[in-house]
Parts: sequence; C-alpha cells; structure tokens
Amino acid sequence: MELLGFGLFALLGITVGTLAGLFGIGGGMIIVPGLFYLFHLFQLPEESLMHLAAGTSMSIMMCTAAASTWAHHAKGHVHWSIFRTVISGIGVGVISGILLASYMPSAVIELIFGLFLLAITIKIFLDKKPKADHVAVNPPDFTAASAVGMVIGFKSGVLGIGGGALSVPFLLSCGLPMNQASGTSASFTLPIALIGTLGFMLVSGGDTLVPWSTGYIYWPAFCLVAPFTMMGAPIGAQLSRVLPANRLRVVFATLLLFIGLKMLAGTGYLTLA
Repeated sequence: MELLGFGLFALLGITVGTLAGLFGIGGGMIIVPGLFYLFHLFQLPEESLMHLAAGTSMSIMMCTAAASTWAHHAKGHVHWSIFRTVISGIGVGVISGILLASYMPSAVIELIFGLFLLAITIKIFLDKKPKADHVAVNPPDFTAASAVGMVIGFKSGVLGIGGGALSVPFLLSCGLPMNQASGTSASFTLPIALIGTLGFMLVSGGDTLVPWSTGYIYWPAFCLVAPFTMMGAPIGAQLSRVLPANRLRVVFATLLLFIGLKMLAGTGYLTLA
C-alpha cells in the first residue's frame, strides 16, 4: 500500500503540474479533488477528508506559488502596488474562510467545491478571449481592494485553492494587460498559501488527525505531490505551444465538469448513472 501510495501521489503531482503548465492554472482545482479521492482510498477519516485535502493543497501551493511569483516578478509582470493594497484583505478573508470551513462537515465542503467547479466550467464555455488592447491601469482604492481581497481570500480559505478565478478578472478590470494580471494574481496566491497552511495546521487545535500529519496538513502527500508538480509544469508548457488553444479550453472545461459532477454525486445531492 505504501508503494501504491507513493506512485499515486507522484502521478497526481505530475498530472497537476502538466495541467497547470498546459492551461495556465494554479492547480488547486485539480489537487483538492485528487487528494480527496486518494485520502478516501487510503481510508483517512471520512469526516475530515475535505479539510485534509484543502489544507494539504495549501501547503503544496506554497511551493508552486513561490516559484510562479518569482518567475513573473523577473519578467516585470507583478504589479506590486496593487498587491500591497489587496494583501490585508486577503489575509482576513483566508483566516475567515478557514475558520468557517473548520465547522463545516466534509460533505458540505465537497458540495460547495463541486458547485464551484460547475460555475467555473460554465464561465470557461461562455467566456470570450480577452482583448489584446488594454486601457490605462486604474488601481483600486484601499477600501475596494481590501473588500475584493477578502472575497478572494475567503473563497480560497474555504476550498483550499488559489484565487485566480476571481483575481484575474478583477485585475483585468483594473486595466492590467493579461500577462500582468496573471503575474499579479500569482503573487496573491503566495500569501494565501502561507496563511492557509498555517491556518489549517492550527485550526484543528494542532491535534494529529492521522500519522504524519499536523492539523489538516498531511505531510507525505505534500512531500510527494509538490516536487512532481514542478516536474510536470514544463511538460504542460511545451504542450501548450503545439496544441490548439480552443480545443484545450474545451478539454479543461470538460475535465472540471466531470470532477464537479462526481463530487456532487458523492454528497448524495446528485446521482450519476
């Protein structure tokens, strides 16, 4: 079982990394359900499956977000002035989301996650490509930025994922070109992951739920998934240069639709044949 677990966690890491490089995503939307089903397979406590998946996802995102933020910063794609206005709201939002999630049954979080994936699927199918031209950058004031940061952080704290689904549209509305919107969004994910990891470690009272875990962080999964995501990212990036973009969007949306429906089916609110 230990050898099987090693192989499956490594496979998840390679898959998530490849998809992240292929579709330009942070990976949390795949990591969380992937960990959820692997934890279920290895018979971790049913009442804590989604909490463990979300918390461990946060710890993995620390590595990927740090690497991504540095790469975008080196290219000048991070708008740090906007980052500084949003960071306090993100912190409050992440902490609030984790505290709320700690009182939710795992099945409720699974339901919310499934509905979120369905919403993202619809958004991908309906969205048009962003315009190449952009207007002048119009940074939001502190109050507006803090409010948006709280919403981004709250969603991330509850679900254990990054904030790209909300932060990229917000940054585009501020007038940032797509490359800067993506880079600045990546910088948001780093504090989300750092605060989220600490929060999920402490929110259970620091009790060890299963061997080799601290709070809701399952370290074997972190040690196996995180490095393999970094190995898979360049593979996905290379594939993205040769595969048609429109077809990739359809494939990705279909994958999220399948995962979302499967998670909803697991809650008992939806039955798949």
